[in-house]
Amino acid sequence: MGPYLNAIDIFPWNDNFNTGVQIIDEQHQVLVNILNQLASHIAFKTDIPTLKIILDELVDYTVFHFQAEEGIWHQNLPDDCLELEHKKTHDSFIETIFQTKEQLASESEDSIIEGLLSFLTRWLATHILENDRYMAAVVFFIQSGMPFEDAKTKAKERLGGETKVLVDLILVLYEKLSVNTLNLMRELKYRKEQEELIKQHTSQLELMFMRTVGLATTLCEMRDPYTVGHEKRVAEISIAIGTEMGLDSHRIEGLKVGGYLHDLGKMCIPLEILGKPGKLSPIELMLIKQHPQAGYDVLKDVGFPWPVEQIALQHHERMDGSGYPNGLKGDEILLEARIVAVADVIEAMSTHRPYRSGLGLEVALAEIESGIDTAYDRNVAECCLRLFRDKSFKLPS
Repeated sequence: MGPYLNAIDIFPWNDNFNTGVQIIDEQHQVLVNILNQLASHIAFKTDIPTLKIILDELVDYTVFHFQAEEGIWHQNLPDDCLELEHKKTHDSFIETIFQTKEQLASESEDSIIEGLLSFLTRWLATHILENDRYMAAVVFFIQSGMPFEDAKTKAKERLGGETKVLVDLILVLYEKLSVNTLNLMRELKYRKEQEELIKQHTSQLELMFMRTVGLATTLCEMRDPYTVGHEKRVAEISIAIGTEMGLDSHRIEGLKVGGYLHDLGKMCIPLEILGKPGKLSPIELMLIKQHPQAGYDVLKDVGFPWPVEQIALQHHERMDGSGYPNGLKGDEILLEARIVAVADVIEAMSTHRPYRSGLGLEVALAEIESGIDTAYDRNVAECCLRLFRDKSFKLPS
């Protein structure tokens, strides 16, 4: 962190939050700006208008925004339960803001701001991603001529899996860690003499970060219990290969996270296809091949210090261009993705799947050996073979 950093986007705006309704998206960004202003004040003690003025701005925002938004919903969804439930959430928001104003006389400003920051983050994650984007999709399909109930079903299908992943990641990465992260930044800027305390905070954040990564892996495993442990084993094999290749500790840590999250995109694939015994149809195979892109789309805006999103996108690419989704060749493929590709094949072929028994480690190693320079990177493959055949490396249990 640079010594002059004095602002933070605790909730950076990106295309995932767009509803497609311009006036609604513009007003949501006003709320995001207020949230980031509060976050910067907590982190860096920057000057902001008095908290009372901020709260008055939030009241004015709700009056203008909620009227505009409810007018759009009412025009297209008059008196439907969707519209009525949505209005209740607006009423709840207003009630919370007025309750916060009442706390001004009895609580510290920092305490109120931190509570307000947590509330606004949850609101933005759940309300925009779960509610507003869904209702905007319903309106879009209705305006396209689709019957009302069909429009609701179509909107739920379009956003269901994607929204679940985004909300889970945002709530964990931003809301759960926001106050700790902001406090850490404050220590880095104003209390450099307390280096040991900062190291402790850093260790805690790293632990919480890895727990967040573990949460994403657990969500995948809960959805597809037949492959429990696959991501963790791929990560461990990748770490072993990367270490054998002499990669530095930073890249090894990135391999670990990339291994854990390389198949995150499979959450978007129907379970009956993931666990189908027998041969997949061309359409089913096409759906399977979409999971690297789906994983990339979820991970690309998280802001990892490693190319985790590229590992997810490229781990099925092959050296001769026969892989997917983009048919990359040779050095066009990220080295970490080439490592995870080999680890993924070793783990998948060696363990049982619902559609076949495990083929065993030797069959998996023979596949890697036969695919050197065509499917798999020579250096990566030879390091993998050396680990298992010469150095007695064992498949993780």
